[in-house]
Amino acid sequence: MEKTLKLLEMGFSENEVSTVIEKFGSEVPLEELANLIIDPSSSRRVDKHLLNSLGRNGSIGFHPVAVKKEEYSLDTSESRELDLLEKLKGKRPKENYIDEIDTKRPKSEYDEAFNNSLGPAWQEILGLNTTRPYKVHRRAIHQRSRVLDCQDTQKLSMPNSCRSLDKMVAKSPYFFYGNVMNLSHDSWVRISQFLYAIEPEFVHTQLFSALSRKEGYVHNLPTENRFHIDPKPPMTIQEAVPSSKKWWPSWDTRKHLNGINSETSVISQLCDRLEKTVSDSQGFPSVDRQRDILYQSQIFNLVWVGRYKLAAVGPEQIERILGYPENHTRIAAFSLMERLLSLKHCFQIDTLAYCLSGLKHLYPGGLTVLSIYSGIGGAEVALHRLGIRLKAVVSIEASEKNRRILKQWWSSSGQTGELVQMEDIHKLASNKVEVLIKNFGCFDFIICQNPCTYSSKGNLAADIDSHASLDFMLFHEFVRVLQRVRSTTGRN
Repeated sequence: MEKTLKLLEMGFSENEVSTVIEKFGSEVPLEELANLIIDPSSSRRVDKHLLNSLGRNGSIGFHPVAVKKEEYSLDTSESRELDLLEKLKGKRPKENYIDEIDTKRPKSEYDEAFNNSLGPAWQEILGLNTTRPYKVHRRAIHQRSRVLDCQDTQKLSMPNSCRSLDKMVAKSPYFFYGNVMNLSHDSWVRISQFLYAIEPEFVHTQLFSALSRKEGYVHNLPTENRFHIDPKPPMTIQEAVPSSKKWWPSWDTRKHLNGINSETSVISQLCDRLEKTVSDSQGFPSVDRQRDILYQSQIFNLVWVGRYKLAAVGPEQIERILGYPENHTRIAAFSLMERLLSLKHCFQIDTLAYCLSGLKHLYPGGLTVLSIYSGIGGAEVALHRLGIRLKAVVSIEASEKNRRILKQWWSSSGQTGELVQMEDIHKLASNKVEVLIKNFGCFDFIICQNPCTYSSKGNLAADIDSHASLDFMLFHEFVRVLQRVRSTTGRN
């Protein structure tokens, strides 16, 4: 019974478990039974880390999509994720949707007709098999969302891009998932596995702005005929804050902001200390002190505003660097720290617009957009600056203040389409998705910026050096809605 329960927790169906035990006997070790279900020849082995973690933490709940083991290099810190069955040919998690009242997840997002419309290679990537049902446990999903960042593990291999395997992935409705934080390699592998095995695209924002940050995207958009938007934003700190050029010392070689700091409580005291250091040395501190000044300036976004005097870049300058309209985040009861925090987690508009620019020739009459975790409206601003009419936008955003920012921009930018704002993605049940599709005809484009969780390092440098991990619960909800929209559109 213990082996049966653990096999069920691993996501195998009751029929699979009973069949393998009946055929091979209950004396066979658990690892061997799992291998025999996956592959009777046991050529692919279940990772022992998974079996060990079952005993400690409860159910795992799903298997990742089969991936081809290959070398894939990212300029990120070492992976700190669980060893997630690199060689396991697993099963695509059963996509479910939540009813507004009932929190059970009763059925697959893909019906049989839609499955059959996909080619064999595409079904292989998704792991679709209507004859072998399996379960997804809520507890397992929660566990996965918490353990994406464990240390001392082997990197996963990035799956082959689906673009070359099946044309189904490249069809409308188009989708775009973006994350602006420093995710681990294995987190990007997991994202790719759940988004049709498309290889992520990484773009450096310093090619488009005075911000130096790598943004990662997974999407099925065309990459031909991309173009830049005008006017271009400032490309250096001194262009963003022209008054600083007069006071900028020759030994300060910074050109770009390395991030957006939201800490404000220590800025005044820090600037006073640094000013005294520079003043006491008549503007030429020692090499060690120069290094310390540059380090603190990098962390807290400090620029030269007077003789030997530093101050933090304000939200207005950061909005300009990020490509947003002036005072985009300026709303009533929004503190300085809240403005900086909302800007810290948002898209860089010029970078995003370049990646979305292929949509313009596809939809000359405008787009109907489903915007998930909209934040302060980066996707909407980017599409507007591309000259794409927003016929309708359904925006899902938990923050009330962020919803106010988007609504304010919608009105001030002269949008003529319809804006529908929702707070909770969990309330976007399948029947509501279908109602929205019926009301708007269809969604042409689905975009998501997934919120992240952050690990504090207990020091002031955490704002720059903190390591983000994928919030799998929120990401799973995006995948659920995305697949529901695409399956409904495919049937229609």
